[in-house]
Amino acid sequence: MVKVISILFVALLVACNVQHEQKSVAVSPSNLLVEGKKHPLNVHNPRPKLSWHSNVKSQSYYQIQASSSEDFISRSLLWDSGKIQAKHSLNIEYQGRALGTNDAVFWRVRVWQPNNNQAGQWSEPGVWEMGLLEKSDWQAQWIQVKKQVITPLTENVTKWVLYATGTHKEGLKKLPKKKAATQMLVVDQVNQQPTAGLFRHNFFIKPSKKIVKAKLHSTAAGYYEVYINGQRVSDRIMDPGQTDFDKRILYNTDDVSDFLLSGNNTIGVHLGSGWYDENIAFSRWKNPDGSTDKPSKTLSYGQPKFIAQLELSYDDGSKQIVASNEQWLSHPSPVIKEGVFSGELYNAQNVVKNWNKNKSNLNGWEPVQVLTQWPTETLEPQLLPPIRPVKKMTVQKIFQPKANVWVLDFGQNFTGVPTFNLDKLGLRKGQAVFFRYAEWADIDGNISQKTGGSAPLLKQVDGYIASGEDSSTWTPEFTWHGFRYLEITGLDKAPTIDAITAHLVRSDVEIAGTFKSSNELINRIHDMALWTYESNLMAVPMDCPIRERAGWTGDAHAALITGNYNYNMDNFWKKYLGDFKTAAFQAPAVVPGKRTHGGNFDWAVAEIIIAWEHYRHHGDIDVLQGQFNSLIEYMELAESKMDNGLLRIGYGDWCDPVLKPGMGRKRCNPQHTSPTITSSALLAHGSDLMSKIAELLNKPQKAQYYSALFKSIAAQFNKEFYNLKTNHYGSQTADAMALRFNIAPAHLHQSIADALNKDVLENWKGHGSVGALGQTYLYLALSDYGYGDTAFNIFTADGYPGYSFQFEKLNATTLWERKGVLDPDLDPERRNAPGRSLNHPFHSGYDGWFYEGLGGIRPLDNEPGYQTFELRPVFPKGLEWVDVSYQTGYGTIKSSWVQKSGVVKWNIEIPNNSSAYVTILNEPKKLYRAGTYSFEIKSL
Repeated sequence: MVKVISILFVALLVACNVQHEQKSVAVSPSNLLVEGKKHPLNVHNPRPKLSWHSNVKSQSYYQIQASSSEDFISRSLLWDSGKIQAKHSLNIEYQGRALGTNDAVFWRVRVWQPNNNQAGQWSEPGVWEMGLLEKSDWQAQWIQVKKQVITPLTENVTKWVLYATGTHKEGLKKLPKKKAATQMLVVDQVNQQPTAGLFRHNFFIKPSKKIVKAKLHSTAAGYYEVYINGQRVSDRIMDPGQTDFDKRILYNTDDVSDFLLSGNNTIGVHLGSGWYDENIAFSRWKNPDGSTDKPSKTLSYGQPKFIAQLELSYDDGSKQIVASNEQWLSHPSPVIKEGVFSGELYNAQNVVKNWNKNKSNLNGWEPVQVLTQWPTETLEPQLLPPIRPVKKMTVQKIFQPKANVWVLDFGQNFTGVPTFNLDKLGLRKGQAVFFRYAEWADIDGNISQKTGGSAPLLKQVDGYIASGEDSSTWTPEFTWHGFRYLEITGLDKAPTIDAITAHLVRSDVEIAGTFKSSNELINRIHDMALWTYESNLMAVPMDCPIRERAGWTGDAHAALITGNYNYNMDNFWKKYLGDFKTAAFQAPAVVPGKRTHGGNFDWAVAEIIIAWEHYRHHGDIDVLQGQFNSLIEYMELAESKMDNGLLRIGYGDWCDPVLKPGMGRKRCNPQHTSPTITSSALLAHGSDLMSKIAELLNKPQKAQYYSALFKSIAAQFNKEFYNLKTNHYGSQTADAMALRFNIAPAHLHQSIADALNKDVLENWKGHGSVGALGQTYLYLALSDYGYGDTAFNIFTADGYPGYSFQFEKLNATTLWERKGVLDPDLDPERRNAPGRSLNHPFHSGYDGWFYEGLGGIRPLDNEPGYQTFELRPVFPKGLEWVDVSYQTGYGTIKSSWVQKSGVVKWNIEIPNNSSAYVTILNEPKKLYRAGTYSFEIKSL
């Protein structure tokens, strides 16, 4: 029990601040965003969503003006909202004149405060530009290499191929006979892989003309990098983001005014296969462009291709368009082998000097092939943050397990791209160096790539063949790797520790949340969740970086809370929800891509959960509206599979811990919770959310229908699984879901929480027994019913399957797919690598409790976007202090506390134009408006 003994803030000072703001006109809004971006250049939404920070404690009215010019004179106004009574400043819909292709719109906003008729100052203008709204706006054509070139099978090429297929001498020894035969077919496929492609085109800008605007619209079916006069236009890598390419491809628009020259100019494109032409790792089918007799099934969409349209506007009002067409030229790239799963082989002897500059020699350049049809139904703007290098990684230790073999340990498992300092490696002409990547090494430094499992059919390896006139550094362009260890062969002497660096690469979502505490183990557990999550954020939420790299839908909702509290996932989730709508299945287990399949509804319910949580965190109801029909399709199909009132199929609580390390199991099938429990609970939860969504969208019949469905599933669930004698449902995951989804009758909640607490303490010795699906729900199911200490102590519990066990015994730096896959005491020298991924974010759902439980920050269903939210922390006895912040669309929420001598001092900060219900255990909640407050809470 706790008691509030004082609330420390100076009421008079707060009142003075409010009065001062009401009289002042100096305050103006800031952080103007359109579609979640500061200056988007290719908006397609005819009614873009506008957001801002009001910078006042409370906004009572706002006024928006949008104009075709920065001066906002009356004849240029596209929209004047007038004085609108509203407190919201998130996702306000533009309602002005219709906008056309490439239109530029300047906008500004001002706000009023309560009891003040005087408007604040206008904000500084924001701006957005429309993109190419119609297919006919694209004068550019899709182009590709007319005839792809396959590099000769030299000794060095063959060595790379053997590494990439796992059929090198040491790898072949470990392969069963049947598997070896399969891999030899894979060798044939990799041998036939063509080189990447270089493309270029010269164009002329009259010296008499002055450019006032230059926009480049571009994208690729594959990965691409675009240059103008030798300079890369963007720092985007592995671009564009993966989609169902036959349905939609995402395109970029860049301001390239600073890249252009008076007179002769050159635009160049480097093109790789990316996800578009990846048909080896999970199949042995032929490339569909390689034969007129096309197979009926393939993971490839065809040969890589791209489209580019450069639009120049001059001060005299004239325009010029430079577009990809039959006038462009192509040349084989020095990247002679490349693949998302395999890696990259670069032959510096094939470098084409100045290939992307005007002074290049055009010998060997060939005409391109122009496509008569688009390879996709539509081009959409790429609004999600692009993939970029976000953190530099350095080598921590070098091993030499064998003669002329060196292994670099980066000290951290991550998804990255290396950079090799060729000057420090000291390569001679023709020397080939090979780099293999692994999550595992034994105590001597011998790597193992076994954690990739039997799939994919390719292994991670890069190679570099020196020319003698090499650049200072080399970085692979069309691949990334999941690794901690990097093996080098082919060097004459040991590399220096600084000869190779790397970067963590991921979709560059902004960091939104921060968490730290007095307990270093807790901080380390939090960091492990982040390393794992960020390692699997590559335009889709991946399952793991070394094996499948697939957007498994169940993995996405299992880790959803971790993403939503740590990063701004607004446009990322909008894109991923779009992948559900283009998927070939109504209940897809993987999106996007051709590896999708359906029928596992506990996975595909992600579409409903992600859409709802996106609404709660970002407040954009149009996302729910646009997704609604797709959500209905999922629900109707799921209902059709119900058996006697429940859904009895699904993957289940994947990879929950076995009782002891090293115990066998079938795949990662759940040990403690039947799939009927988790699938039915999640369908009930989906039904409940659909009822809420339908009510928001003014669809009362649907709301009533799904509310009744929820009650029906809950009733049957309780009938079959609730045990009157034990007061619980048979497992921690089952109890947690029953509580968090309100499946359990309200009057039983406390007794179920009591039973759950008892199971953790007595049956699991203080540990959690949840798998991927239970991680999100266990901790609040305990702490909301008085068991905050139990929830916290799960993280600090000694031994298997706890987190200290993962750090101390497994040497883990990211979350393993199966923490009990081996008994480390039986293999202290780490000679036998596990056959499962060591970087799997679906176990990271616990991290949300650090924000919701320890920080107490929670969104509300009826006040989306955190305009009003809840602050309800727990204060475990074993933790001295916590400091949490979370950046919302209204500003930064802060919650920090220190406990000492039985007294908790809790400080909070509520952003401008928002408010919070502050709830302290055993005390009624109270609403506080924007400001900083301090509380003292005494434990009794």
